[in-house]
Amino acid sequence: MDTGQPVPEPVTVELNCGLRPLQVIHTDLGGYFTFNLGSGMQSNFDFSASNESPVSMGSSSRQMGPTSGFAGSLRGCELRVSVAGYHPINRIISEHTDMGRVEIGTMRLQRVAEAEGSAISVTSLLVPEDARKEYDRALKDMQSNKAKSAREHFEKAIQKYDQYAAAWYQLGRIQLAEGDRSKAAESWQRAIALDAQYVPPYMDLAVMQVQDQQWQAAVETTSKALSLDRSLGYASFLNAIGNFNLKQFDAAEQSAREAEKWPHENIPQVHALLADILLQKEEYVEAVEHMRAYLEESPEGNFAEQIKKNLAELEPHLPLSGGDAAAPPQSAP
Repeated sequence: MDTGQPVPEPVTVELNCGLRPLQVIHTDLGGYFTFNLGSGMQSNFDFSASNESPVSMGSSSRQMGPTSGFAGSLRGCELRVSVAGYHPINRIISEHTDMGRVEIGTMRLQRVAEAEGSAISVTSLLVPEDARKEYDRALKDMQSNKAKSAREHFEKAIQKYDQYAAAWYQLGRIQLAEGDRSKAAESWQRAIALDAQYVPPYMDLAVMQVQDQQWQAAVETTSKALSLDRSLGYASFLNAIGNFNLKQFDAAEQSAREAEKWPHENIPQVHALLADILLQKEEYVEAVEHMRAYLEESPEGNFAEQIKKNLAELEPHLPLSGGDAAAPPQSAP
C-alpha cells in the first residue's frame, strides 16, 4: 500500500494475454501472488462476477478457460490490479520467459484522493493477531476449496473480533456458496454496518438483489457503492439493470453509459443492455451499433444468437449512411 505496508486483505490480480483474463487470483495477506501456468486449473480464483448474463451476474462462476497445456512466452501479457478506492495498476510483461519464472517486483497501490470508499476495510487495520490468524487460515482453506473449514475459521475470527468487516464479508461469500442466501445477505449487511465505506459487500449484495429481481433494492445498493467510488463500472452496470427493469430508461441509459466508460472486457453484455435500452427509446441505429459491439467482444456469448436474429430483422430497415432509421418490423424486440 502507499503506506509501505502489505495489503491487509486479499486483492484481485488478473493475468491477461488477450481479450479475456487467462487467470484471476488473489494475493495472500502479505501481498504476494503467484501464477502457476501450464499445470492445470488454479484453485485461487476470483469467484466474483459471471462475465455473461446480467440475470445471473455475480454468481460464483467466472467463466474461465483451463490453463492446462498453456505454452509460449508471456511477453506482452498484462497484469492488472483493480482495487476500489485505489488507482488501477497495469503492468506489461516485457521479459522473454519461455515459461520461465518472472519476478514482477513490488507494485504499490495509490489511494484515489476523491474516492470515499475502498475495497480494503479500515477495520482490518485494527484486527488483533489471533483474529487475523484465523482469517488467514480461512482464506487458505477457501483457496483449497475447503468451504466448511473456511467458514469455521471466519466464524472464529469474528468471535475474536466481532468488528471484523472483512471477515463478515468473506463469511457471506461462503454462506452464499453453501446455498444460504439469507445468511449471506445478513453477513454483508453486517459488514456494511461495521464499515460503511467498505465497498465489496455492497457489490455482492447488489448482485444477489439483481439475481432475485429486487430491482429497487439493487438500484439503492449500487447507488450507495457509486457514492463511495464513481469509477466502479460494474456497479454502474448493475444499477443500469435495476433501472431498466423498473422501466426508468433514462436513468438506465445514463448508468449503462457510465459503465461503458470504464474497462469492461469482462462485461461485454453492457452493449446488449444498451441495445435493449435504445430499442425501448426507438433509437435503432445506435442500438444496432451496440449489438455489433457485443458480437465483436463476445461472439459466443449467451446473447449472441438472439442478437444475430435481432440484427437480421433490423438491419434491412436502417439507412446506409446518416439519417434516421425507418421503423422496424412489428416483430422486432
